Amino acid sequence: MSYPVNSLQLIVVQTQDWPSTSGTMLLLERADTAAEWQVIDSFDVMVGRSGMARDKNSSWQQTANDPIKQEGDGCAPSGIFSLGTVFSYHALDSINMPSKQVNKNDLCVDDINSKYYNTLIDVDTILEKDFNSFEYMRRDDHQYEYGVWVNYNTNPQIPGNGSCIFLHIYKTSTTPTSGCTAMSKANMLKLIHWLNASKNPMLIQYPIHR
Repeated sequence: MSYPVNSLQLIVVQTQDWPSTSGTMLLLERADTAAEWQVIDSFDVMVGRSGMARDKNSSWQQTANDPIKQEGDGCAPSGIFSLGTVFSYHALDSINMPSKQVNKNDLCVDDINSKYYNTLIDVDTILEKDFNSFEYMRRDDHQYEYGVWVNYNTNPQIPGNGSCIFLHIYKTSTTPTSGCTAMSKANMLKLIHWLNASKNPMLIQYPIHR
């Protein structure tokens, strides 16, 4: 498998096959771009309720029979992605990533007809509410207490390709997601304190048997 050449930190998520809803997350790091990768940690994760499907705009490891990620399909995207903001219900002042404390005004829009599709917005600051479907980033449960925005379908946002993809805390250790990759709170905290924006962290997700 080829890795991003300029990254010093990798999150690798592997499942057994496309329909699998559970998998393993590996945290890899290297001292510089000439050094060997070292596994720092590994733990169990849950992915989408329909398993994984390939990012249609990725040229990485494609085959003609791959399922293709679409809005609402319940699949986590397979491919290589950079990471965005770490978000939390709490103020975060001891991590090495851009971060945002979210509240009930913060939404992720999943309405394919909205100009804000697959965008994190503060609903109080927008001029036109042109969407009917969205996710609250400050929920009444623990699942988004800590999370990381995955830069999937973000540049540009293509309507229908999928939206609001995060790394976050799972509901239970056997409950799949709507398309995100989820883990225990303890492992989520390990992850966000390990990530360092200066090391260009990347996420790679794929089924072993494709």
